[in-house]
Amino acid sequence: MIYHVFANRSNVGDWLAARAIQRLVALPVVELLCDEPFVPATIDELSRATERDLVVIGGGGLFMDYFQPFWTGFEPLSKRLRFCIWGVGCCDMKRSPSRPDLGLIEMVVRRSQLAVVRDELTRRMLPDCALPAPVGCPSMTIVEDRPLGRGLLHVDALDNVGDRAYQMMTTVAQDFSLATGRTFGAINNEIPAGSEHRLRTTLESYASADLILTGRLHGCILGRAMGRRILAVSGDWKIESFMDAAGLSEWVVGPDVHQERLRAKLFDLADQPSPGTFLAQTRTANEHLAERVRGMANTK
Repeated sequence: MIYHVFANRSNVGDWLAARAIQRLVALPVVELLCDEPFVPATIDELSRATERDLVVIGGGGLFMDYFQPFWTGFEPLSKRLRFCIWGVGCCDMKRSPSRPDLGLIEMVVRRSQLAVVRDELTRRMLPDCALPAPVGCPSMTIVEDRPLGRGLLHVDALDNVGDRAYQMMTTVAQDFSLATGRTFGAINNEIPAGSEHRLRTTLESYASADLILTGRLHGCILGRAMGRRILAVSGDWKIESFMDAAGLSEWVVGPDVHQERLRAKLFDLADQPSPGTFLAQTRTANEHLAERVRGMANTK
């Protein structure tokens, strides 16, 4: 049996990453959630797993203090279970502490049969684990390029960037949209848990735009996977890590950015380069990981 542990079905980024893993592995799984309210039930279920089973943990930003109850509960089980970690990353917020107990995380990661994180930031945060080169979020394998709309989508993250930056981003985006004849939309990637309809409408919001202004990592990831031009306002170092890997490091500003600079960067998006080989390489690398996981699942 394969147990797949992921965060939730209410954050579009987390849910798409999990669905991508399941599609790539192409084997039946038992889904378990590790958002804090679900941890007791998940650990209880995993406590009944045997060495014949395989636990797949990921994707999403599970190396975060919010998810520490899961890692604390899983650590004793990690001594006897077969498990792998795939597409997981850290959250390293700028405005408040967000790192988990890295000693605990390292202990668990070293016991895994396979551990591939989603970005260089996370790999550097666990230097003693000798992790291989990162592979980008698996959600990029499930979201495809779509015909360009003519709109600006603000993927907001009030908790990450703070109220001042959030309000400024909204004002600048609305003014820019009006000045350039674009529609304006705003989402936060949060949906009612498990709502297929809201998942589709969220992805349609991305499709209807040609430009993305985002404070969320998966605003960057999903926007890039669809071929949109992206400007990120980062309140979490994971955004810089992704944008650097995607060759877009100059398209990130901090939450203290001045209003006029943000406006100018939006106008400059016309010069943003295409994704090049980054998306293709990420998709291929995730397909190779899926082959390895299938092999692990079939060894018992």
